[in-house]
Amino acid sequence: MKTAFPIDLVILWVNGSDPDFIAQRNLWAQKNGESISHARYVQNDELRYLLRSVEKFLPWIRRVVLVTNGQALPPWLRTEHPKLRILTHAAFMPADCLPTFNSCAISTSIVLWKDLAEHFLLANDDTFVWQLLPPSYFFQQNKAINRFISYPQKDYHATSYGRQLLYIVQLVKNKYPGLFLPLEPYHNVSAYIKSACLKAWQAFPNALLQTQQARFRKENNVNMLLFAAVQAMLKKGLWRRSRCSRWFGSDGMVWELWQNYEEEIKKFRPKLVCLNDSEKCLEVNRQHLVNFLQRIFPQASSFEKV
Repeated sequence: MKTAFPIDLVILWVNGSDPDFIAQRNLWAQKNGESISHARYVQNDELRYLLRSVEKFLPWIRRVVLVTNGQALPPWLRTEHPKLRILTHAAFMPADCLPTFNSCAISTSIVLWKDLAEHFLLANDDTFVWQLLPPSYFFQQNKAINRFISYPQKDYHATSYGRQLLYIVQLVKNKYPGLFLPLEPYHNVSAYIKSACLKAWQAFPNALLQTQQARFRKENNVNMLLFAAVQAMLKKGLWRRSRCSRWFGSDGMVWELWQNYEEEIKKFRPKLVCLNDSEKCLEVNRQHLVNFLQRIFPQASSFEKV
């Protein structure tokens, strides 16, 4: 479980239930003519359980970098923890791009923060570590593992996210013809090399600046798939198909809160889990999530106040 180099874990977090945040988001949405998905921002206290899972199953992480918009932090969070760094969007994004409500803009800009480790993991606050994992699960031979999912029959033109992926693939193939690029990265804790991500900023400045300047997510924004592609092109990333197996355990799996994720987790024994809110979810689903996570991770972490 020892690391040959320091590895940071970056967590994107927002309290979407904060009335001040909601008012500001709605104001900018009205200015930009945007429709709002409440489920994309709703707060279920997942951060508490993500940190418990990280401390239990990724003990080798050098530092947790919690990225926020500068709003009030959870009262239970021990902000002076030696392995915790609170980072606001203003630390790595231009002032004229703020406030932002675009996770693509935030995640692709974090690499511009000078103090970020060369090797880092990126997580949303609805992703959890479900098994003890060594650093080699994410990095091998000093290269990041780019895990992806293959859906041969999926119609990617049918959804906004699918069309975004198609846009990124075309963008990359125009610049690097013949480069192998699987269509869909798996939505979970993922690994990156900062220097390769900075090379992506040099290779695709217009696409990344366009993303950074969009306050809300657009189909012509790029996401971390672009960075994974450049990592592979520079020989700093290795493509690995995400494994889904009931016998040997799965890599990372995603469920929406209204689905039967408890039974599925028992069946597939995933290493990483994403429990995703959506417009289909009810408050009873969200309360069930909190109860479930408390049963799985009952022990408070050192990131929590006593």
